[in-house]
Amino acid sequence: MPRITQLVAPKKIEIKEREVLLAGPGEAVIQVQHAGICGTDLALFHGNYPVPLPHICGHEFMGKVTETGDGVDSKWIGKPVTAEINNTCLAYGKKDLCIACEKGVPSHCQTRTVTGIINHSGAFADEVKVAAGTLHEIPSNVDPLIATLTEPLAAALQTFVMSPMKKDDKLVVIGPGRLGILIIFAASLKGIKTIAVSRSETKRNRSIQFGAQHAFAPEDAMAEICNVTEGLGAEMVVDTTGNPDGITQALKLVRPQGTIACKTTCGLPATGLDMTQLVVDEIRLQGSRCGPFKPALKAIQLHQQKLKSLISSTRPLEEIQAALEAAEKEDKIVLNMG
Repeated sequence: MPRITQLVAPKKIEIKEREVLLAGPGEAVIQVQHAGICGTDLALFHGNYPVPLPHICGHEFMGKVTETGDGVDSKWIGKPVTAEINNTCLAYGKKDLCIACEKGVPSHCQTRTVTGIINHSGAFADEVKVAAGTLHEIPSNVDPLIATLTEPLAAALQTFVMSPMKKDDKLVVIGPGRLGILIIFAASLKGIKTIAVSRSETKRNRSIQFGAQHAFAPEDAMAEICNVTEGLGAEMVVDTTGNPDGITQALKLVRPQGTIACKTTCGLPATGLDMTQLVVDEIRLQGSRCGPFKPALKAIQLHQQKLKSLISSTRPLEEIQAALEAAEKEDKIVLNMG
């Protein structure tokens, strides 16, 4: 019988068996092969991002379609796929759409569930069921393991969809970890000049390898970025620290009329946010989350050997408890369902 992993309490995972999933109208069942662990999964695991328990986490994944429901083309069966995380009116092929889907913002569908996060079981299991409209076929020449990076790379690309930058603009990425390094990589594809800020020398060096022009420790960042930007600050600062107070550091590095892009989904509120500085310096706060899968898959197809180096280890599903604990310090762990 298929296995599932359930978060039953903060920091406690149990592995159980369940009946084989059946696809309902507008749905597809995927036999999961690989699933990556990200910062949101860790926020759920630690209880900082509270959801009803028990809960199956996991939203960065790939696998093969095993069944399709009514209204879904059976051609999907057997295809290697990944899937967007928002199960929306449009993704289910519903005739009656909510107002968000009607207005062209389906990622904010008023009836959506979010795979592995909000009211929808995730991919830390042998099978997962999703809305068929979320499916994307993985090209045959893409390593299935690297395909697990599609969702986070799409989220990285969304940073620049929401807040476009010019090539001469300066970008600062605070916390170049699992997501931050992909934002640096995405920026390099667009020719954007990037500065990384990290306590870790290893992450600073890796940032340079993935396209950053400079990388500084936090204690040096303000002076160094001031120097690089002729005293003005960066046009955009991206907070990917996983810390609710990362935005406070971002405020010190952004220029007047600049943008702070918030990419941290740690589930905790920021404290001590200087609203006066936001107003006086006319700073824009821009959140962004899900992004475009097609360009992400294309980038993976072209750069998969480089991106493969971001996956630090693979673990069998049976070791999920240890894997989530290790992911606090390790860069990118991918679960193999076997």
